[in-house]
Amino acid sequence: MAEKIKQQIEAGEYGQATNDWGDLENYIISSSNSIDFYNFLLDSDMDPLGTAASSSNNGLSLRRYARYLSMKGESPSDTLTKIMNGVIKDKLKIIPKNITWQEQSNEVFVALSNDFMKPRINEVDELLSLGVNVTIYSGQVDVICATKGTEAWVQKLKWDGLKNFTNLARTPLYCDGSDGGTKGFYRSYRNLHFYWVLHAGHFVPYDQPCIALRLLKETTQSPASS
Repeated sequence: MAEKIKQQIEAGEYGQATNDWGDLENYIISSSNSIDFYNFLLDSDMDPLGTAASSSNNGLSLRRYARYLSMKGESPSDTLTKIMNGVIKDKLKIIPKNITWQEQSNEVFVALSNDFMKPRINEVDELLSLGVNVTIYSGQVDVICATKGTEAWVQKLKWDGLKNFTNLARTPLYCDGSDGGTKGFYRSYRNLHFYWVLHAGHFVPYDQPCIALRLLKETTQSPASS
């Protein structure tokens, strides 16, 4: 199934590749006791949100980010919608009062289905060549954006600094006030930066908030604090 999707991408059949990727995802889920596509250490019985086995849009599983924000003792009313239209809107001070943030819908995914599987290596190469800072991060138990796949497309870059980047040793990442264990790794050369985040799936800020804050601080060059 993966080889078929690869051939479709090479032929420019991106919409069909998206549909067949959905079939591949369903096959993986059905063959692994409903593995959580966003964290392969969880399955349908272990996932606290009960979303591992849910699917829509021809089998493309779409987890609702807002549900994550009601975990860890948070009130269920503290949804992403409330946060975005409350504290975030107040902080930004640039969003008109008549504009309301809404969660992205399935219709958006369908409308962009022809773009979902398009390689963007050339665009990243162009950004790097222009000196734009490019930061990549990957939770190592994510399936939908798997670390091995991310590493593979990085190696396809034509950027003149890639060899030096690849040859650098990775720097371990830790969190202040934690158990002292390694939380991830980091590698940086010129304007390319890569974070490998351990014990994190697709939702790195939820699984490893300390590392996510550090990543955000270093990416934006801002004095973010814990």
